[in-house]
Amino acid sequence: MTTQPQTDSNDTPEQNAPQQAAAPTQAEEELQKDLDRREELCRQAEQVAEERDWRHGSGDLRRLQEQWNDIRRWHDPREDALWGRFKTAREAYYQARDAAHEQARAAKEKLVAEAERLAKSDQWNATAERMRTLMDDWKAAGRTGDREEDDRLWERFNAARRGFFDRRSEHFTQLDEQRAKAKETKERLVHEATLAAATSADWTGDQWAKASARMRELMDQWKAAGVAPKADNDRLWEEFQAARKPFFDAQHAHYEALDAARKAAAEAKQRLIDQARQLAQGNDFGHEATERAKQLDRDWKATGFAGKELGDRLWKEFTTAKEEFWDKRRAHNDQRHEEWLQRTRDAIDRRKQRIANLQEQIDRLQDRLNHAYATDHVEEMQERLDDRREALAQVEAEVRDMESQLKD
Repeated sequence: MTTQPQTDSNDTPEQNAPQQAAAPTQAEEELQKDLDRREELCRQAEQVAEERDWRHGSGDLRRLQEQWNDIRRWHDPREDALWGRFKTAREAYYQARDAAHEQARAAKEKLVAEAERLAKSDQWNATAERMRTLMDDWKAAGRTGDREEDDRLWERFNAARRGFFDRRSEHFTQLDEQRAKAKETKERLVHEATLAAATSADWTGDQWAKASARMRELMDQWKAAGVAPKADNDRLWEEFQAARKPFFDAQHAHYEALDAARKAAAEAKQRLIDQARQLAQGNDFGHEATERAKQLDRDWKATGFAGKELGDRLWKEFTTAKEEFWDKRRAHNDQRHEEWLQRTRDAIDRRKQRIANLQEQIDRLQDRLNHAYATDHVEEMQERLDDRREALAQVEAEVRDMESQLKD
């Protein structure tokens, strides 16, 4: 730092002391002019200190210092006061400059640290915007006052930014390639969906299930294809939906018809259940009621499918009602059979008693006939004997037939 200039040993006496030949008023005028010049230099130095132009300020202060040195030294106390003022302005400038340089260094180091941290980010848009803000902040940070330090920090800062933007550029290049591939894939899926949407009214349930699985497979492939360019992606989605719509419309109509058929089948089955319950609650087990019960089974098979869960429940109700009818019919028939057995046994007993009576009659007639004389109506007795034997044979045949029925 330049100090207040001292008197040089080569100065002439005329320069170092007031000229004796000059009038006092002239010396005072020259002194005042020099003081005014120093006052102006102080003002300019203060202005430089206030403006804080770090690029030109030092040069301006050196120029002002040189101008100060060129002014004649009067050894006036006012000169010392002005020198203190000039020196204060100059020191204020350099102190502020050094503080600004240190602040710039700290700001740049902070910006470098953030840039290096963000260089690894995958938040491409937000990070790119932040990198641009960091660049604005870098420009506003100023210089550190050390060119090598500025260059070193700049190299780190710029390398971090360049590394991020290179990765970002590579990412968007890959993204463009992926979107182009996604567009190609989705165009193919639109075509395949159009083909898969063809249906037939006579499809079986398995065919509808396979077609539905194919549509789900196409949707899974669509999701896995990624995103095409926005304009194409929206258009292709609309085309894909339009291609699939005929299938889903036909599927909806098919299942609506199926639901209606199942509902009709369930209603028909419920009517058959009601009829089976009526049969079970009645006491008619004749041929007509039996045939009606058998017909209910045939009608049930013809009603169609009512759905797994509902169909199982209705079938259980139906079989319960049917079994009740058949159980009661069997019990009724068993009772009738027992009654028939008893009647048949009673009839056999009666016929056996008659056989015994007839055999007794035959024996008496035969004995009489064996001891009869010609005058004892032999022919009449023989005719009566033959009648009794014929009746006995008929009753014995009836007994054998009944006993055979009992065995069967």
